[in-house]
Amino acid sequence: MHGRADDLASPPEEPPPPVDAEAGEVRPGHETPTPRRPPRFPCFDGLRAIAAGTVLGVHVAFISGLTLRNASVGIYTSRLEIGVAVFFLISGFLLYRPFIVAHLAGERDPVTGSFWVRRLLRIIPAYWVALFVTTTILHGPIGPGGWRAYLAHYGFAQIYFPSQIESGITQAWTLCVEMSFYLVLPLYAAFVGRRRSTQSPERRLARALVGVGVLVVISLVWRFIVLSYQGHGQLLSTMTVWLPAELDLFALGMALAIASAWMHLRDSEPKWMSRRWFPWASWLVALVAFWGSSHLGISREALYVKTYANISMQTLYGVFSFFLLLPAIFGPQHRGLIRQFLQWWPLSSLGVVSYGLYVWHQTLIDQLIRHYTALFGQRLFFNVGFWGMFGEIFGSAVVVATVSYFVVEKPALRAKRFFEWFDNLSSSGAGLVETPPKGPEGPPVDGLAVVTEGVVSPPPRGGREP
Repeated sequence: MHGRADDLASPPEEPPPPVDAEAGEVRPGHETPTPRRPPRFPCFDGLRAIAAGTVLGVHVAFISGLTLRNASVGIYTSRLEIGVAVFFLISGFLLYRPFIVAHLAGERDPVTGSFWVRRLLRIIPAYWVALFVTTTILHGPIGPGGWRAYLAHYGFAQIYFPSQIESGITQAWTLCVEMSFYLVLPLYAAFVGRRRSTQSPERRLARALVGVGVLVVISLVWRFIVLSYQGHGQLLSTMTVWLPAELDLFALGMALAIASAWMHLRDSEPKWMSRRWFPWASWLVALVAFWGSSHLGISREALYVKTYANISMQTLYGVFSFFLLLPAIFGPQHRGLIRQFLQWWPLSSLGVVSYGLYVWHQTLIDQLIRHYTALFGQRLFFNVGFWGMFGEIFGSAVVVATVSYFVVEKPALRAKRFFEWFDNLSSSGAGLVETPPKGPEGPPVDGLAVVTEGVVSPPPRGGREP
C-alpha cells in the first residue's frame, strides 16, 4: 500500500558463463548474454505520486461523505484504494529485479543482509516517528493491551491481532505486508535460482516464470479458503490482508521484472513497445480495469465483510496496476505524453515524498476531525465538500512529508554506510549484475521522488527502491 527508484551502480563486470566443474569449459547452450548498464526507470516517482494520491483520495472521499451520499461517484471513489495495489507491484518489480537479473545471468544474488538493512532503514524510521507522534503526542488510539499493543504496532505486527488492526496508523497494514515481503523475497529468490550455473538462460527464465505463477496460485487458494470462513472469527477477517492474500499483486510486479531483465540482458525489446500508441493503449486497459472494479457491486463502506467478489476486484486491481506500469518500464522513456507526465517535475517530486504522504495523511485527517467543530462550528464527518477537505489534507500532508523526508528519511538512508560490514561478511562474494537503487543520498535514484527511497527538486532521474 503504499511507495521512488534508487541509485544505480556503475556498469557491472561481465559475469562468468556457466562452467563444467570437471572439464572447466562453458557448457554448450549455457552461454550467458553480457549484461549492459542497468537501466533507469524515471517514471516511477510519478507512479508513486499517483498511488499515494489515490489512497489519500479514498480516505477523504469517505470521511467527507462523498462516497456514501453520491452513489454514482462513490462507486469510483471507494475503489481509489487501488493505489495500494500499485505500490505492491512497484515493490515486486523494483526489489525483485536485481535478484532476477543475477539469476538469469548466472550470477550470485544480491547480499541478503544488506538488502534487509536497506529495507529497514527505508521503512522503519519515518514510520516510527509518525507512530510516536500519532499515538503518544497526539494521543491517537493504540488499541488494548498496554505495552503489548505498542510492541505490535512498532513491530509491524498489528495485522495479526484483530484488536490492533484498526488502531495506530490504520493504513500501515500495507507496511506490515511489505515487511513480510522483504523478509521472504531473498529466500524465495535463492530457492528459485538454485543450481543456476548448470542451467541454460532459457531454463532459468522458465523457472522464474513458473515461480511467479506458483505465487499467484498460492494467493488465490489462500483467499478462497479464508473467504469461505468470513464471519467465523475476527482473525479470519485479518487474514485477508496477510502477505499470502496479496502475493498475486507482488507476483505481477515480479513478472514485469522478469520480462524487463530478460529483454535487457538480450538487448532486445518488441518493436511495438516503442510505438507511440503503446502507452495510451496500456493506460486505456488500466482505465477499463478500474471501471470494471467499480461495477462489481462491492460495498462502498470503509469496513465490510469480504466475499468471493473481492477476488475479482483484486484481480482487476492487479490488471490496472500492471498496465499502468507497463509504459514506465518498456519503450523509450523519453518519448510520449504519458511518460512526460510521469516525469513532470511537480508529480515526480511528489513521488519522492510519497512515503511520508502515505504514513501521515490519516493522522492529519484525524486531527482535522477532532478540531473541526471548534474551528468551524459544525461536525466534519460526512458533512463537508470533498475538494475543500482534499486540498487541506493534501497541502498539509505534502509539507509534513517533505519535512519527514529531509529530517528523517534521507538521514536514515545515509546510515547504510554504517552497515557495510554486512557486505564484507560475504566477501566470498556476490558478484552483482545489478544492484538495487540506492536512494537520494547517492548518485542515481529510484521511483518515489521519493518514496521508496527518496523527494524533491527536481528529483534525480532514475529508479529508486520502493
